[in-house]
Parts: sequence; structure tokens; C-alpha cells
Amino acid sequence: MMEKDITDLNTKIKEANKKLYNAIAEEYEHIDGRRSDKLKIWLRRQLLHIRKQVSGNSLLDVGTGSGFVTECAKDIFELRIGTDLSFNIISNYRNRFSYAIVSDADNLCFKDNSFDVITCFSVLHHLYSFDSLVNEVDRLLKPGGIFYSDHDIDVYFKRRFSIPMYLYRKVCNISSKYIKAGRIAREIYDLSEYHKDGVDSSMLIRLFESKGFSVDMKFHWYGLHTITDCMFADRLFSQGYAPLIQLIAVKPPKDKI
Repeated sequence: MMEKDITDLNTKIKEANKKLYNAIAEEYEHIDGRRSDKLKIWLRRQLLHIRKQVSGNSLLDVGTGSGFVTECAKDIFELRIGTDLSFNIISNYRNRFSYAIVSDADNLCFKDNSFDVITCFSVLHHLYSFDSLVNEVDRLLKPGGIFYSDHDIDVYFKRRFSIPMYLYRKVCNISSKYIKAGRIAREIYDLSEYHKDGVDSSMLIRLFESKGFSVDMKFHWYGLHTITDCMFADRLFSQGYAPLIQLIAVKPPKDKI
């Protein structure tokens, strides 16, 4: 694909995400239906564990949506900033942040070495590629800071269990709920879910390791559905045997950069 075509596609994907989430802002959490109290407790445990590993208490949540991460981070991190392409969704959930800013994940409007922790929760599948995000994470994290991403589908699981995944999506029919609520074309939804067939977790590892990060990647089922929560709880699995990617990447300390 030519560079201009790549740029055009990247722009279309961003515009599709903006249009969709501006349209469904008020109904987002109801449509999604997965932001349960149990998932909030689970996420708070992850954030508490991460907080113990960093020296400061500033958190940036990229693609923050309804502020699910920043809300769960309350009383764990003092500064909780969310960024999103959609003004409407940030405005609708503005009480869940210390501050919220409309900003592009490829070009975040903050100074170098500004944050102790950067998070992305169910965001990576909305992006065209991950190179610019990794560059921004590397730029914005303080030495020793942590990037935490969770709840994107692993492409290797999707390939191994393509039929069960198809049936799961058919039964849940989430795409139709978004399209109907937002009154948008199917093309807009499909563009907003660009990596709906899964994120290449091995590529993510390579990108962060190329910047000198130490990377810990795990795979789990928790938060996908109440049935799988009961079956698997928060057990961890080998790559290809659980759908959800959990990535923790640690920027090297200053004396190792």
C-alpha cells in the first residue's frame, strides 16, 4: 500500500471512531454492557499492583472513552488524565477524570517524560497501527514508567478459535446495537473496529522491545462474559488459548537509557 493510501486509511479510521463515539456518547456504557462492578474491582486490582511499581502517581489513559480506567484509578493515582478523539463522550463522562482532553493517540499533546503510567483499555483494535502510539508512550513515560494495555482480542486466539468467536459475536450482536444507536453506516462501524479480527500481540512485544522496554504479556478471559468469568475466573493462559491480551511494558530506568 502506498504511503498516501496508508495516511488516507488512517485518517478514515480516526474519523469513523470520532463519528461513532460522538453519536453514541450518552448510551455507550449501556450498549457495551460489559463495564460491570466485578470488572471494576478486577481492574482496580491491576492498577493497584502497577501503582506499587512506580514512584509517582500520574496516569494518562489513552482512548479513555467513558473514563472506565480513570474512574477505577480514583484514590490510586492522584492525577488521572483521559484523552479521546470524541468530544461528546469525554463531555458526557467528565466527572470521571481529573482532566480530559480531545487528542489523537498518534500525537498526544503533553511534554516529554510527563507520566508515571499510561493505559489503554480495549483501545488498540480501534487503531490502524501501533508504531505511533508506542513512540508516544516512549516519549511521555518517565524513566521506569509503565504502559498497561488490556482487553483487546489476540489475533492468534481468533485464528485458532474462529468459529466459536464468530458464534459468540453473532449471539451478542454488539455491532448491530452500535449501528442502530449511532444511526451510522456499517462501513463506519467496521472502520472503527479496524482490528476486529484481533491484535498481533507478538508485534506489540517487538515494538516495545525495540524501544528498550521490558515486556510482560499475558492472556486471560476475565470480563469477556459472565459465563467465562465463572469458568475461568482470572486464570492466565498460553498465547492462543485465551482471547484477551494483557500487556505491561516498563520503560528502562534513567541509568539504563
